[in-house]
Amino acid sequence: MKPVVKYKHDLNNFIQVGMSAYVFPLNHPSKYVSNQFLVKTSNVISFDKETGNFETMNTIYELEKENK
Repeated sequence: MKPVVKYKHDLNNFIQVGMSAYVFPLNHPSKYVSNQFLVKTSNVISFDKETGNFETMNTIYELEKENK
């Protein structure tokens, strides 16, 4: 089972299947990820443009919605 990580998107970067994504993780469980800086993911294997959610080989990323 893949971990689910909430993230904020860096709007200067695009998420595209087959490419790495650059995001700000908010709750990544790895001890190698500080959750304080922009990270490069492994290649994206699926991406839902409507929700902003995407999946890599090891992780499911869910876009953190801004409260308005």
